[in-house]
Amino acid sequence: MDLSNLNNNQKVAVEKIGLPVLVFAGAGSGKTRVLTYKIAYLINEIGLPPENILAVTFTNKAAQEMKTRVFELVDKDISNINIGTFHSISAHILRKEIHLLSYANSFTIYDQQDSRSLVKKVMKNLNLDLKQIEPKSIQARISNAKNSLQSVDYFKDINDNFSDKKFYEIYGAYQEELKNSDALDFDDLLVLPLKLFKEFPDRLEKYQDKFQYVLVDEYQDTNKPQFEFIYSLSSLHKNIFVVGDDDQSIYGWRGADISNILNFKEAFGESHIEKLEQNYRSTNNILQAAWSVVSKNTNRSEKKLWTENGSGELINLIESFDDRHEAKQIYNLVLKFKNNLNNIAILYRTNSQSRIIEDRLRIGGIPYQIVGGVKFYDRKEIKDIIAYIRFLVNNNDSISFDRIINFPPRGIGKTSIDKINEFYSTNSDSYLDLSNCIDNISVGPKQKLALNDFLSLIKKHKSKIDSNKGSDIVKTMISDLKLEHYYMKQKTDESIDRWNNIQEFLNGIEEYEINNPESNLVEYLEEISLLTDIDKWNDSENKVTLMTVHSSKGLEFDNIVIAGLEDGLFPIVRAFEDDNIEEERRLFYVALTRAKKVVNISYAKSRRQFGGAPMMTTKSRFIKEIPEEIMNVNLISNSGSSNFDNFKNSNFKKYSSLKSTSNDSIIINTLVEHKVFGKGKVLKIEGVGENSKLTIKFYNNVVKKLILKYANLTIIKG
Repeated sequence: MDLSNLNNNQKVAVEKIGLPVLVFAGAGSGKTRVLTYKIAYLINEIGLPPENILAVTFTNKAAQEMKTRVFELVDKDISNINIGTFHSISAHILRKEIHLLSYANSFTIYDQQDSRSLVKKVMKNLNLDLKQIEPKSIQARISNAKNSLQSVDYFKDINDNFSDKKFYEIYGAYQEELKNSDALDFDDLLVLPLKLFKEFPDRLEKYQDKFQYVLVDEYQDTNKPQFEFIYSLSSLHKNIFVVGDDDQSIYGWRGADISNILNFKEAFGESHIEKLEQNYRSTNNILQAAWSVVSKNTNRSEKKLWTENGSGELINLIESFDDRHEAKQIYNLVLKFKNNLNNIAILYRTNSQSRIIEDRLRIGGIPYQIVGGVKFYDRKEIKDIIAYIRFLVNNNDSISFDRIINFPPRGIGKTSIDKINEFYSTNSDSYLDLSNCIDNISVGPKQKLALNDFLSLIKKHKSKIDSNKGSDIVKTMISDLKLEHYYMKQKTDESIDRWNNIQEFLNGIEEYEINNPESNLVEYLEEISLLTDIDKWNDSENKVTLMTVHSSKGLEFDNIVIAGLEDGLFPIVRAFEDDNIEEERRLFYVALTRAKKVVNISYAKSRRQFGGAPMMTTKSRFIKEIPEEIMNVNLISNSGSSNFDNFKNSNFKKYSSLKSTSNDSIIINTLVEHKVFGKGKVLKIEGVGENSKLTIKFYNNVVKKLILKYANLTIIKG
């Protein structure tokens, strides 16, 4: 096999066989090339059958690119090779084996929206106030628990306060409802294979034998369940090859554990470690800026990227009066690339920053696309159709039932739905069985008739699942529901758009069936439920791309703008101490290394947050960590400084802190405790006196805005 396209370090990594291999692959150092050549080498030179290879990554886009590249390098049929995301590979295993855990093999996968709906549902069933305990924070805490492999039983004896007791109840009821609905959330896809392997060792042996060589992309982003999954499959034969970069570990907030890559030898024993430090993407000035920041971290493996691409342009620093001025300056910068807009990306730390930039681009007629906005499959009309399909294949799916039982409107209101669900939970194994006992449900005659018509419709189309194409079933069902008439009679632009979206959705099913002739509706649902924001991103259109830094990982652009480089925003204020500064540095490193040619970093001297008054800001410490000699500084003019000083003198002081005559003054960074939300840290204070509005970050990164006089806070000393 010809390896002449590889440099020496890449070649060593590809050819090393017989022991675990860890490749530290810096940004732009050819990580995907090494992975794909390794897979091709295993097939071409070692003679390993493609079906015995498992390669996992984090996005469908990366998995598809890997497959395409391997296909170009190998002459053999690789249709049976196992390349996919952690979630898709796990889902594939569970489709075959989950009946052993007493779930239906046609289980539904709940997305975040569905998961939150289920949390709300169980909280209502437990008679809990959704205003006192926020479902969003409960959902996040459940996700964190699963990513830490903490089952419901783990929380049984953790009942220090009201919040912990209620969380245990909600978590337990949530899992029970998922099981009753034959549904999994995203985290279950990672957790349940481990449960399967533990309870059925013969299944583990089966997959250890099947996956004789395991490769992992972006290994630094693995969390505890993902590590356990990989370790379980490869611990016997230890044929494992992982590629990653600890300097790009940016998902600690969702459970990623950087120690997985830093402690690789401790986990897998004697290993070979290779470092890829030659960068093929960026200029030397970009790499120098990135290294100057990330090298301040102590928890990292020492390495320094180098390139033959030359010094390139200096890092441009843009200073603005406020966020509006920043948006205007970014717009002026974008104008220079009007004919090549797809070569520029605007990155920001939080999604909320995009609005003001979007407004300026829209006013100026600059086309743009947002990665991470409302996804096509999250639109209401599409979610409604998906819910119908999910209910067709899984008649226990309570969230889908609740969504579609009165859509289009059938005269079945919330009270009737509650009564139907109450009867179902105690008297029936399937919603479809309700048609046999409708007379016993305590709803009105009109509602009984509507329920019966609905169930008859579902039964009619369910009977065709094994004989008809999925697209034909969905088309006929949409026709029977008279959805075209429902939307078109409204005669609004919005309703017409919704109907057009449904037409596009149908085109999507047909396209999927063309590419996957043996597929069914269950597999189609799985495909769309595991799509990520980046999978639908189109880099060929002449549009500026706007996205968070997290979303940009793995991408590259000629030119980038990083907006909002202010302390408290980037790096962002987190939890109670500055213990996440290392991950924030890594995030900035990722942002810088997306650029091939030019980097523009921008900050504003004041910024509005949470719809409040402008707040004074401080230039990000990351800017100060970049050597001055590689920066081109574009400061605001002296003529504008006086305006800024006037703002500072007249407004800033009254928003910066709240002073009290008592010794218990509440200022920014004060630690407090709330009866319901627990311990937290004051991030911001707006106004003065007892009517001040406090922004407080509580346990599990839940942010609340409270009026001081009603908050009843206790200050934590020390």
